[in-house]
Amino acid sequence: MLRRLRAIREVMVQESFSTGEAVKITGVSFYNIDYWARTKFIAPSIAEADGAGTERRYSFSDLLALRVAKELREAGVSTRSLRRIVDFLRSRHGLPNPLSECRLIVTGSDVQVATNDKTVMSALKKPGQTSFAFVFDLARTVGEMRHQIEAGRKSPARALLSQRAPSRPARRAI
Repeated sequence: MLRRLRAIREVMVQESFSTGEAVKITGVSFYNIDYWARTKFIAPSIAEADGAGTERRYSFSDLLALRVAKELREAGVSTRSLRRIVDFLRSRHGLPNPLSECRLIVTGSDVQVATNDKTVMSALKKPGQTSFAFVFDLARTVGEMRHQIEAGRKSPARALLSQRAPSRPARRAI
């Protein structure tokens, strides 16, 4: 997942987005984007506003962080809690933009970070406390099963077996 995000970010690195475009793309209000930029919660990485007549410019990664923050807010995570999560991930894992670099899971009143496929760590209630997690990838399993079914239907040996009906002994009329 992180590789895919990095690949997307590399493709989009040449593009930058204005605050107005960020509002349209992310669905975050102008007020929130402005406030988060001024307080350095989610600051634009391309260009900061530098006085009258200048404009903030956001990268694709910044837009992703804004969208994740918005969705976490809609899931009931307060802005204060979001700041604690971001501070924890920046200091503990050295991530400059953790909202666009991590897999976050809202579990009741906690926000967890998936550090790999088997480990989940609290980032809010008990920052750093890990727990074992098993995530069943249903989409992958369905895809594998569909592939197996299709391969079974198209297998030449299977096709030959289905064409030859088992021979039955002839009935005698009495």
